Amino acid sequence: MGKLSVADANELLDKGIITKDTLAKMQKDGLVSTRSKSAERYIQSDSEVWVTPIFYFRGLGGSKYTVKMTELRTEVSKVIEKYTVNKHEVVKLETKNRKNSKGANGK
Repeated sequence: MGKLSVADANELLDKGIITKDTLAKMQKDGLVSTRSKSAERYIQSDSEVWVTPIFYFRGLGGSKYTVKMTELRTEVSKVIEKYTVNKHEVVKLETKNRKNSKGANGK
């Protein structure tokens, strides 16, 4: 049997099918993932280099996420998503910039 994703578990929580305590127990028992994986996001630096913001818990080692840690990670991901773009959008922006550029010899 596979694990339930964090998104699916949160949907069950939002619908009132399970409680926070039930979710925590399911995560502890390994029935639900403790964190979600999202696509890499990018933001442009001052020198126009695309960089990736990263959020993690230092010192976690082999320990598992708590419910509060998962909630924090979800909230941080929302903020990161607000200020960044995905790979597809980076390519789109770079292509647009190249088309608008007149090149080294252009005026």
